[in-house]
Amino acid sequence: MKLPKDSDTPPYRLVAEELRRQIRSGRLKPGERVPSSRDLEASYEIANMTARSALRVLRDEGLIYSMPGRGNFVADPLPSEADPKAGTPEAASGGRMPTPEYVELSERLDAINARLDGLLQVFQQLGGATGPKR
Repeated sequence: MKLPKDSDTPPYRLVAEELRRQIRSGRLKPGERVPSSRDLEASYEIANMTARSALRVLRDEGLIYSMPGRGNFVADPLPSEADPKAGTPEAASGGRMPTPEYVELSERLDAINARLDGLLQVFQQLGGATGPKR
C-alpha cells in the first residue's frame, strides 16, 4: 500500500489516520495487536522512524498502548469519539496537560520526520533513475 505523494499531510499522520480508521471501524479490535513499526514500514514503504511516529500519535491519543517486548495493542476500552478531549495528549495523560517540553519535543520530532520523509523520497527517486534496468 502506498501513501499519496501529493498530500500536504506528513506521511506519519497519513499512516496514523489509516490505523485510526481501522481501530474505529472495528477492523482492529480492542486488545488486538497493532502492526509493528517494521510491518508498517514494509506495508506503506516508509521509514521506520515515520512508522514509529504514527504509532506515537495513536499512543498519545489513547487508542493504543505498548507492552515492551510484546508490541502495541488496541486500547480496551477505546476512548469515546464523543468526548471532546478524546484523542488528545491531555486525555492520554489522564487529564493533565502535556508539559511544554513534551509539546516542543513532539513538534521537533514531527518536523524531523517530515524532513526525513522528503529526503527518503529524493533518494528513492535518485535510486530509481540510476538503478539497473531489468
